[in-house]
Amino acid sequence: MKIFIYVFLTIAIHASSARIMTYNLWEFSGNDDDREDDIKMVIEEIDPDIIVAEELDDIEGFNALGSDVLDQIGSNIYTGAPFIDQSTTYADIGLYYKHDIFEFVSTATINTTNNWGHRDVIEFVMRHISSGVEIRLYGVHLKAGTGSDNETDRAEEAEALRNYLNELSAEDFIFVLGDFNLYNSSEDAWTNLTGSQTDNDGRLFDPIDEVGYWHNSSYFEDVHTQSTRSYYNGQNYGGMDDRFDFILTNATVLDVNSSECYYVEGTYTAFGNDGNHFNQAINSGNNSAVNVDIADALVVGSDHLPVYMDVWFNDLVYSDTRIVITEVMPNPSAVSDSYGEWFEVYNADTVSLDLNGWIIKDDGSDTHTISVTDSLPILPGGYLVFGRNEDSTTNGGFTVDYEYSNFTLGNSTDEVLLVDTENAIVDQVAYTTSFPFGNGASMYLIDMTADNNDGSNWTVSTMPFGDGDYGTPGKAWNDSTLMSIGEQEIIPKMFQLYPAYPNPFNPTTTIRFNIGVADAIMRQPTLKIFDITGRLVETLAEGEINPGQHEFQWNASQHPSGVYFITLKSGNFTQTQKILLLK
Repeated sequence: MKIFIYVFLTIAIHASSARIMTYNLWEFSGNDDDREDDIKMVIEEIDPDIIVAEELDDIEGFNALGSDVLDQIGSNIYTGAPFIDQSTTYADIGLYYKHDIFEFVSTATINTTNNWGHRDVIEFVMRHISSGVEIRLYGVHLKAGTGSDNETDRAEEAEALRNYLNELSAEDFIFVLGDFNLYNSSEDAWTNLTGSQTDNDGRLFDPIDEVGYWHNSSYFEDVHTQSTRSYYNGQNYGGMDDRFDFILTNATVLDVNSSECYYVEGTYTAFGNDGNHFNQAINSGNNSAVNVDIADALVVGSDHLPVYMDVWFNDLVYSDTRIVITEVMPNPSAVSDSYGEWFEVYNADTVSLDLNGWIIKDDGSDTHTISVTDSLPILPGGYLVFGRNEDSTTNGGFTVDYEYSNFTLGNSTDEVLLVDTENAIVDQVAYTTSFPFGNGASMYLIDMTADNNDGSNWTVSTMPFGDGDYGTPGKAWNDSTLMSIGEQEIIPKMFQLYPAYPNPFNPTTTIRFNIGVADAIMRQPTLKIFDITGRLVETLAEGEINPGQHEFQWNASQHPSGVYFITLKSGNFTQTQKILLLK
């Protein structure tokens, strides 16, 4: 909930996602006219937002991929990050990005071998524009080949990279992607990258957790990325039998409770691999993952398949409007859910607000746009009840201020979001089975200034209404006008200062507050007005204040215009509110 601070949902509200891709382009240079259309077709089909390309042949290959391939998809879509030349010309790494989605921050070389510049890792720091979230991408092309010497080289490269990553913050969003040239997960290089160490800030994980002996194993036929060809240009490539290409991430990216950025589960894809081409070319016979033209393009374009994954970014906009969801009835008993569901909102702001045009939705497909002829106002300190059925004779016996459609409340887990006309989230509640409600009883918010996504801040209603369910639709849970079954006045359990109304004012404003029993007896509550210098202007109430709800009118006609402060004090507890007198 956002009242005074921002608190984010711990569930997936899909604001936007971006696609990150790695693609080994088989020594791509500026003289590959015969492959450019095929590579273009593949990239266009995937539609990535970030591309990390391996085996670029120097700056010429980098520039050609930009101008002859990506610019042909669209003249102003992709931008290349600054190019860093490596000593092995055909093993250069480049990054391209959609500049309307990401912006470049920095790049650097991570020296991973004793021979400087040989198969080093290239670091790219990028910023997701709409969310402001920075991500760190590490393009890799580890030493190729079988044999102990090559395995040792890969292990040393991986160790140096892991040492570098361990120096980063565990809160960073890290992606290590490219051609790892690994034959199995028993290699030291894999262990160095993914194993537990004393410092695990840089520990990497396989998002799909497909680890084992990948080489020439049919068990992993659906994740193999090399080779796309069984025979090409007079050479035998063996078909799909190795998983060389990966996107690995740190734990933070895999944490679905991350409020800023995380991997969208189920999106990790070895593009073009349908799991039925083990030891075959990817275009052999029927390919159920891609059409014939794309399968052919994958074979011509490179001996590797591209790998991509989608990443969610929190670019949700939150409104400063202080409307609070204060009570929810997901499972009525007196009538069916389809007739008796409702929720309540409270205006904790200092001005009247019109909710016409706002949206009621959840994290799924339920959505309803509030539509009335004139307006749907809610006064400061006022409540509105939204329900599936406005007919009090069939809804369980309560008054609905607005009847919605195409929106239902799950009986155990669901979300309620209010979105204003500027598409900004005003308030949100994501309730689960940990929240205190049950059949025939609503749950109400205890403290409106605290997080209403915290189940401990809610409690089950015990006040009967209408046809026998429990709740306080349209009223505060501790409203002193409410009566129990025995016609006993309900006394508030805690003191509460409500927003003054109107504010700004001239010359009178109304001040409402609650006093609990303990406050009235033991804490000697006071209600006072101070000016901006801290000088006491007026004492409205002091000493003997009965428990219950109270209302005072302050007439400031004898005071000058300016800022004043209302202070409600009870023992060690104090609530203060700023008001503005305009004459």
